[in-house]
Amino acid sequence: MLQLQASKPQIDKIKQAAVIFTEDGCKLTKQANTLDKKAGGFISKSIKSGRYTGAEESTITVFTSQLDDVEQVIVCGTGKKISKLTENGWRRLGTAVGKALDAAGVAEATIVMEEGTKELSTKTMAKAFVEGVFLSTYRFDCFKTKMKPHQKEKLKKLAVMLDDSAGFKKMIPAINAQKEGVTLARDLTNLPANVANPTYMMKEANKLSRMGVKVTILGEKEMKKLGMELLLAVGRASKQESRLIIMEYKGDKKSKKKHAVVGKGVMFDTGGYNLKPTAYMGAMKSDMGGAAAVMGLMKALAKNKSQANVIGVCGCVMNMIDGDGFLPSDIITGYNGQSVEIGNTDAEGRLVLADAISYIVDTKKPDTVIDVATLTGAVMSALGGFYAGIFSNNDDFAKEIMESGDTTGERLWRLPIDDGYAMKSKIADLNNDGTAFGGASAAAVFLKNFIDDKKPWVHLDIAAMAMADKIPGGPKIDGGTGFGVRLLFNHFNK
Repeated sequence: MLQLQASKPQIDKIKQAAVIFTEDGCKLTKQANTLDKKAGGFISKSIKSGRYTGAEESTITVFTSQLDDVEQVIVCGTGKKISKLTENGWRRLGTAVGKALDAAGVAEATIVMEEGTKELSTKTMAKAFVEGVFLSTYRFDCFKTKMKPHQKEKLKKLAVMLDDSAGFKKMIPAINAQKEGVTLARDLTNLPANVANPTYMMKEANKLSRMGVKVTILGEKEMKKLGMELLLAVGRASKQESRLIIMEYKGDKKSKKKHAVVGKGVMFDTGGYNLKPTAYMGAMKSDMGGAAAVMGLMKALAKNKSQANVIGVCGCVMNMIDGDGFLPSDIITGYNGQSVEIGNTDAEGRLVLADAISYIVDTKKPDTVIDVATLTGAVMSALGGFYAGIFSNNDDFAKEIMESGDTTGERLWRLPIDDGYAMKSKIADLNNDGTAFGGASAAAVFLKNFIDDKKPWVHLDIAAMAMADKIPGGPKIDGGTGFGVRLLFNHFNK
């Protein structure tokens, strides 16, 4: 596990690799200049003699024998004055440096931070930067059996030098807890469906009970008795038993307020009888990105001993095909008694969420509800990989969640849930069909039928964000992103 440390700026204490910054092009920052002088100006001469321009997120590695214990210096460009960088700007710089550290193969590195500003403290800058390093140094190589020693992860210790080292040290437990939560979510998303099925998710949830999380698992027999036929229909054709996983974390025993976060956990989505095209099928192991984010969040909250009461819910199913699979034109009744005409078996995530949401609202009476789901291709067309879609019945609640997204870099864009988007049925209460036009809103409007409109509710459609790929504007990291863990962790730890 990567060890995170903090100390006051002491250039003589740096070992192996140092990380410094330039601003306004190739201009070394104050702390960087200090290191350069100790190296006899070797660093500044090196960066001026090459093609390094100091553009934002650019890096150059300078190998030097001029410093006692420092073998290499990684210089990172900010592209502007340090004081102009936002919190998310620092996170992006961390992502770039993390990749450079991984490529360099160093075991120990020291980040030499600059002084903060009135708008952004040094410790906040450092926190965001370290988060970026963590995001970009994550690896999913557990199935690679022929890796050479030099190909494996090398970075074991990350030290941060800053004036407010005491303040940053207090942040380390939360940073580490968040990292563990994000890593779990990314691992779950990256795992193939022959490993990560509903039973696997159940076992991962049970591990959280050791951390003080109360875990309850509903199997198919229990859900059948409760009338959760929408969720059960989706998983009916699979040999894997569907599960509703409920994780209750009580970190604030003085408060009666509690909040529900519900995740779509379609562990693999063939599309059912509305079969997906071959080109899109392989990525469908990530259709449980919402459930992965919820489970990662619960681990992070418990690890951090956060002062919040949160109920995490994962509806975990496999949308497969066999002689008993649900069909287009079927009419199925959900937990809350509403009948649904199946217009499309590939619009299955909203069926899973419908029963999971209505059940948890009915039985646990949460004060707020957030659902997280890789729900529609339509949101990908609308927003690309720049934002996830957010839908809500409450302006103030939506604003809170969006602000958390802005802070953490997991950005959200609000889309409408006007009833005009509803897919009508002539023979049932609702139709689950999708549409190429406003499809993300149509899905959100469907979900709105399963929540009391007086209860603050937010729906996050993260279809474009859960897996980093070639979507324009997508995260600059590989594989599963764990999108949602950081923004929700931040929301519950304000």
